[in-house]
Amino acid sequence: MVHIELERYLEDIEARLDEEQERRIQADWRAWIHHENKTGPYVVARRRPIPPKMEWPHVNINDAIADDTLAIYRELESVNNTLARGEASILRVRPNYGVGNVASSFGAETFVMPRETDTLPNVRALSEDEAMSLMDKPIPDATAGNLASIMRFARNYKRIQEQYPKIAKYIRVEQPDFQGPMDNLELIMGSSAVFYGLYDDPDSIHVLLDKITGAMERFFDSWLAMFPENRAYANYFMHVEEGTVCIRDDSAMNLSPEMVSEFIVPYDGRLLKKYGGFIHFCGRGDHFIDRLAKMEGLTGFNMSQPHLNDMETIYKCTIDRGIHLGITAQIEAPRGHDNTNLIIFS
Repeated sequence: MVHIELERYLEDIEARLDEEQERRIQADWRAWIHHENKTGPYVVARRRPIPPKMEWPHVNINDAIADDTLAIYRELESVNNTLARGEASILRVRPNYGVGNVASSFGAETFVMPRETDTLPNVRALSEDEAMSLMDKPIPDATAGNLASIMRFARNYKRIQEQYPKIAKYIRVEQPDFQGPMDNLELIMGSSAVFYGLYDDPDSIHVLLDKITGAMERFFDSWLAMFPENRAYANYFMHVEEGTVCIRDDSAMNLSPEMVSEFIVPYDGRLLKKYGGFIHFCGRGDHFIDRLAKMEGLTGFNMSQPHLNDMETIYKCTIDRGIHLGITAQIEAPRGHDNTNLIIFS
């Protein structure tokens, strides 16, 4: 495991933050959030590259999730790369413990990937009996499972913000990966069990989704108590939106539009109505996006893999309705969409 003197790297970042550039980047993103682009794709201009004055060794993710100092360093490593390359994204760090944070709070066991993959951990699904028993158990508290590590990260980073004013001002602390209610249920139950359950035992599925959504509300509230500035807007990697939360809906690509309406919209909608924010999904979403686009509190979508989608359907359900669309792939701007709010990430 690499030994890191975190203060040296914090001082390097603090010294390299160009306040004029960062104010401009933040202003450009606010213009995106408030739909101030009047025509065509919206692309934030890149920073002037500012290389580091010291070597930044790479830290393996397995070391980062096992050590509180390295967890923060690895996130700063990403900030270093953004500054060195002159990228246009909002500077951000997050407690990066994988997709299974909510599932782990319900008892799903975390497993770490082989070191050579340098990939985030996941969780093992509960047995059917264990999953069904959750219906009679209380909502986990905000320190269960991975949440304990997440809250330590938050406390440690708050101390950093007190010591480094430019870091506090220009590096955003992104929400942990809390996934979405259905994605979390799939992690807790396993894919086969949850998808059969939608047909065989929908009442139990609804009870579990309700409980998971309640847990997510508890976790979001705890997180926002630590970082109340996150109520202004939500971000997910390079995507920034009005609202507070980003909900992941990767599981939805496996469901019919009718099942999305029954098992996803009520629970996503509850979170969006309370907090506001946007939805990320991977894979195909053209068959369900119309159902999600009508939810109160939704401000935008972030998607990948446009080649798997009928993009005209995606455009009609998003930018044609004034809903932001972020695409994490290189694509040509759509024809016939003069007043769009499309941002293209490369």
